[in-house]
Amino acid sequence: MEEIYIVTGNTADTEKYWYKIYSDIRNFGYKAYCVNPKIDEVDGVSIYPDFQSLPEKGTVLILVARPDVAAQFVEQALAAGGYKEIWFQPGSYDETAAAKAQNAGIEVHDDCFMLAHGIW
Repeated sequence: MEEIYIVTGNTADTEKYWYKIYSDIRNFGYKAYCVNPKIDEVDGVSIYPDFQSLPEKGTVLILVARPDVAAQFVEQALAAGGYKEIWFQPGSYDETAAAKAQNAGIEVHDDCFMLAHGIW
């Protein structure tokens, strides 16, 4: 089964890491979508407001948001189902959200996805 990467962001600023990570993952050849409730489209690519709007279920969630917002994204991901891994990018980690994900059988990482996978 092909992994489907979902990158989250919570700002419309495309100079922030959410968009750099999303763009680089796609350029690396991974199938990826972005959930960001503050923006509809970037460079002709649809950005989705929530997990229910995604055209496919994700399998790997990459969180690029403040911890309090990351926790909300984790809740949405758990409700959507299908995730095998959640990566809390540096500065995104929320202990309660991580524990909920682990209790749901999801592998949790508090590390940079991009560095761990040799993309950066």
